[in-house]
Amino acid sequence: MIRNIAASLALPAFTLITGCTGAADHPPASDTPITPTAFQPSLTLIADEVEFPWGMAALPGGDILLTEREGRLRVLRDGALLPEAVTGLPGDILIDRQGGLLDVELHPAFDDNRLVYLTYAKGTTDDNNTAVIRGRLSEDLAALENVEEIFASNVPGKQGGIHFGSRLAFMNDGSLIVTLGDGYRWMDEAQNTENHFGKILRMSETGEPLPDNPFFDQGGPARYVWSYGHRNVQGLAYDSARDILYAHEHGPKGGDELNIIEPGVNYGWPEITYGVNYDGTIISTETEAEGMAQPETWWVPSIAPSGMVLYTGETYPGWQGDLIIGAMQGPDGRKLVRIDLDENGQVLGREDLLKEMQEGFREVAVGADGSIYLGTIDIDGKIYRLDVGE
Repeated sequence: MIRNIAASLALPAFTLITGCTGAADHPPASDTPITPTAFQPSLTLIADEVEFPWGMAALPGGDILLTEREGRLRVLRDGALLPEAVTGLPGDILIDRQGGLLDVELHPAFDDNRLVYLTYAKGTTDDNNTAVIRGRLSEDLAALENVEEIFASNVPGKQGGIHFGSRLAFMNDGSLIVTLGDGYRWMDEAQNTENHFGKILRMSETGEPLPDNPFFDQGGPARYVWSYGHRNVQGLAYDSARDILYAHEHGPKGGDELNIIEPGVNYGWPEITYGVNYDGTIISTETEAEGMAQPETWWVPSIAPSGMVLYTGETYPGWQGDLIIGAMQGPDGRKLVRIDLDENGQVLGREDLLKEMQEGFREVAVGADGSIYLGTIDIDGKIYRLDVGE
């Protein structure tokens, strides 16, 4: 089903970000125009009744692989969701609160090997972690074959159904990046490189730690750690032309962050934060500290960011080389956010889009046609195509 959604949306809001090299200054309270979008965005409904859509990956022929958090891998074709789910997924997917089937990513050589990677919450409510699997997608897209677990996070004692991460991306050197969450109750462990709470990891395509990782010589779980001091990373985009890795993460009440990820860097959680606990109590009185990176930009109040792409196509004039981020919830959430980047990949400012829709977006992906596709946050979720209106 394809249905156009009226484009009578409020004008975008703009914010200028200053001091984005080194320590980022807090965005000013007043909106300042940056390079505004020159067209009126509109949405076309592609599919509905998708159970908690989470991740999307565009196949070369135009189809889209789509994960439902409830444990199914689906195929979106010609504006409709195929009725049968892809078979072959493991039977130990934990479907509990934020847990379930999460991200999906194609191997860089998918055209030759047809390998698909997925992350999911694994185990039970009382003992769980985040796992990465890969399998070969059959030619008819009906099954994942030869499925194998290539990695499971080391998060000793983790219980409950929240803060699993998790996003995937391949870098130019063929390495695989996996983002994780802090498990919520284990936030202090985000500062401990000897486990995987609140970490971004780097590994080979087969799940092995790489010897040039910054903490490889420590041995054990630290061999995988690429960066640390994260809360719950649910947005990841790699700029292959500029070799820049971007990630955003959920803050607590306030303090959502966008970061440029560098190996070995401590991003501060929970020692520094621009947020507070949900009950208003203080997590840390510090917003910066020596040896801890500042975000490129952050949000107070929260927007609950999820999903992110670096747009390089031609469909949306003026968006080339910019980040597009979904916002799910919070006092200033339920919208799309464009991050305006300069030629060096540094943040110039941000622009709010589709606020009048009051739709929360979990996933942002680019299709083979160059269009952006958006997945919403609900159990009866929707998939939209973002179009250029008048």
